[in-house]
Amino acid sequence: MDTTDLQRYITKKALNNGALLVGYTKIRRTEPVIIMGFEYSDKWFFNFPITLTKKLGEVYFISKNVQDMIAKELKREGYITNYKTILSIYGDFRPLVVSAGLGEWGRNGLVVNKKYGSGLLYAAIFTNAPFKTENTLILQTSEKHCTECEECIKSCPANAFENNTFHLYRCMPYALKGCAQCLKVCKGNNC
Repeated sequence: MDTTDLQRYITKKALNNGALLVGYTKIRRTEPVIIMGFEYSDKWFFNFPITLTKKLGEVYFISKNVQDMIAKELKREGYITNYKTILSIYGDFRPLVVSAGLGEWGRNGLVVNKKYGSGLLYAAIFTNAPFKTENTLILQTSEKHCTECEECIKSCPANAFENNTFHLYRCMPYALKGCAQCLKVCKGNNC
């Protein structure tokens, strides 16, 4: 199968099996990466506090299944694969997500997708398959959907957004308690 057909096949397979978004980009401008977005809602913290682990486990199972299917296909075609799951604590997927055209930087430092807001968990497959990455221009030419409204900044109880800088050490104590105030007020989210 040529790489264009393989790329189409992988995208379709991922979307049909639980991924909400699929994009392609390169890390260090040379190594292809497949980025996939999966369901997430800040409401899980509030509506399902007891079963939060179960909800995350369900999404993890779906995403891992998609990654396993894609890795198997890539290996069958002779390509190398490594991947990081939605629960990976190493690495920051946000720059790759933006580069793949799946969202843009929100004022709150999160990636905001036009359809799903910042309600996504991301997984990545690193490969040597020579995929095309022309979709990295999608958001550069489209209408921006994260406005300058600054509602996320104004609503932050930790005052984590100060002097155009995001202060993680201020945000974390609130976030660990399930704050998500910046997500709730974001006009781009479907909360």
